[in-house]
Amino acid sequence: MVWVALVLTLPTIGLEQLLHTHRWSLAALPVYQALHWLSDSLLALPLAAGAVWGGQRLASRSGLDASTPLGIVGRAGLIAILFALLLVPGTWLHDAADRLTHVHNASAFHSHIPLPRLYTTGPAALARFAGHALSDAFNGQAAGLPATILALAWVRRKPRSHGVLAIHTKEA
Repeated sequence: MVWVALVLTLPTIGLEQLLHTHRWSLAALPVYQALHWLSDSLLALPLAAGAVWGGQRLASRSGLDASTPLGIVGRAGLIAILFALLLVPGTWLHDAADRLTHVHNASAFHSHIPLPRLYTTGPAALARFAGHALSDAFNGQAAGLPATILALAWVRRKPRSHGVLAIHTKEA
């Protein structure tokens, strides 16, 4: 199911990046934007994998059938919600990586929250950061949720192969 996580991550992070990128910078440096999208997607991939795993487990426990269209949509919804929630601490990791290079803040190409706010301490600053991250994460699901629905539907239609290690028993 790692590829389902990849299908979830790429459009979600792509939409988030598009929403945070100034129009002129996207046109000026498409290679930079593509590399930034890829690196941000790779940072988020473990979070998406956790969301896929957790969403599938929650769906199974809730009785959402993976073989029905409604069950697939329900599973994808759970996965999308978990991914959005996991992206909140993921945003902190992203911004910490950006601060190491200072590329995004110095060039103003892509910044989630102005750098001075990140250094402010206290509950208000934390709430502002978490609220912004959660808003971005749910906005990204406008692309991630449909992609996840399609990926789960494709998995459902794909025949499962048990491989060479499958043991076939004959009942006596």
